[in-house]
Amino acid sequence: MRASRDRVVLAVVAVVATAVLVRVVGLGTRPFHWDEARTGYWALRTLETGRFEYRPVAGGPLVAHLTGWALLIGGASDFVARLPFALATGLLPAVALLFRNRLRDDETVALALLLGVTPLLVYYGRFLRGDLLAAGAALAAVGFVCRWAETDRDRWLYAAAVAVTAALASSAFAVATLTLVAVAGGLVLDHRRVVGDGTSVPAAIAATVRWLRFRVTPLARALFVGLGTWGVLFAPRGGDAVGDPVGFLSATYRDPVVSFLGVRVAGREGTEFLPFVTDAAGTLLATAAVVLALGIGGFLADRYGALPDVKSPRPIVAFAGFWAGLGLLGYPIVATVPAPWTLVHALVPMAVPAAVGLAATYRFGRRAVTRGDAARAATALLLLAAVGSGVAVGFVDGVYGPSGPTTEFADFGQPASDLEPLVAEVDAAVAGSDGRVVYVGDRYALADESTVAEPPIASAEDRAAFGERLPLPWYVERTDATVESVANPGDLDGDPAALVVAPEHESAVADRFPDYEAEPVELALWNREAVVFIKSA
Repeated sequence: MRASRDRVVLAVVAVVATAVLVRVVGLGTRPFHWDEARTGYWALRTLETGRFEYRPVAGGPLVAHLTGWALLIGGASDFVARLPFALATGLLPAVALLFRNRLRDDETVALALLLGVTPLLVYYGRFLRGDLLAAGAALAAVGFVCRWAETDRDRWLYAAAVAVTAALASSAFAVATLTLVAVAGGLVLDHRRVVGDGTSVPAAIAATVRWLRFRVTPLARALFVGLGTWGVLFAPRGGDAVGDPVGFLSATYRDPVVSFLGVRVAGREGTEFLPFVTDAAGTLLATAAVVLALGIGGFLADRYGALPDVKSPRPIVAFAGFWAGLGLLGYPIVATVPAPWTLVHALVPMAVPAAVGLAATYRFGRRAVTRGDAARAATALLLLAAVGSGVAVGFVDGVYGPSGPTTEFADFGQPASDLEPLVAEVDAAVAGSDGRVVYVGDRYALADESTVAEPPIASAEDRAAFGERLPLPWYVERTDATVESVANPGDLDGDPAALVVAPEHESAVADRFPDYEAEPVELALWNREAVVFIKSA
């Protein structure tokens, strides 16, 4: 038994190493998405000003801190900024070991594989966003609670408190996850009543309450651990609040909640149910059909007794299945924009029933080979080959493939152009001239560039102008250029190092600066072109 468990651990460690490798290789080759650029830009500004305060529009504080620390240590580059997220999400397969007492050995390894190499998870594990961090932390929190229930060792409870707080500090979707987890848990508990098997629901609730009552002390400690973790992540840095203890506590524990509710709840626009859900369904089928099929098959097989040696439905499989199934509807509904990263939150729990399906397929084929059943062995081989080919195609077309209008993995805000060579030219021009980069056009113009010094950007007009510039603010900020903007080419003066020009002004700027080299760039997957003029050496 011990030897078997050791083999499982070694297998999961190998998967973790593979997961880290596939996330780190070529990490800086894809240009920053608008969301990545926004986070990177604010991180650079925070390093410059020394001030930080949680702003929902700027992403979770854990994302901001990881980005800032990475840039401070390694310097400003796409690779460095993404590296903490690639390393952290590369460790996600290790979460499978938390469920090894509730899953078979081969299912545990299968879960690690799916968390490690599912193409959509790998794609957004190489991305400067907190979605996969939040989803992974949520699954880890569930695993820690399971380990606490199994061992009664309080360290697992404290780890769960840290994981829950980390999830909340990574992505606003974690708030939806808390609701979905509660509903999924209720459905699992209610299953006893539906099948009329075992202890009644009231008796089960009463037993749970009694069990928890004798653990009030560790639960209270876990609450303080969570609050302490919250304080570390959400506390403001710099500014006036630090010198005022009452104001500091309010800014740490009260203001983030008020800001979140104001921006993400009261201030958000309504979601169109059918467009968001149908978009999510199409993206799921295009990017993770293999995991979806395995998840449905594994959930049904476990629930309806189709698995040999599994006598009754396992709560963890049902729980994860309900969480994922509800999430396929819930997460797109609460999203502010339809984007592929929304599915990450459902795919992570879906990996649990999918692991059951994958392991069952493997066992089916192994038994067929042992019995000499060529037909069933061939069927299993074809199914496993389909899984492998689906993963391979996802890596070639999505994870490492070029971005374009037909790329299902990427969101619209992913630039289709390679920006790094252009940034190198701008950097050289800034160093050899007056150091100015000027945005030209109504769409880019700000009355005062200081309005984008730190979030939030006050006016809707300035927010729109900053959004039109993305992802260039991140790249320009890296050059230490002085940034200006004008609405019309006639307002330009001097000889800037570079100009970012709206296409309608290209001819006028070309006439005004005939010695500059012009290069068109696509700042999105489609229909977002700008022309960059760079002063010749």
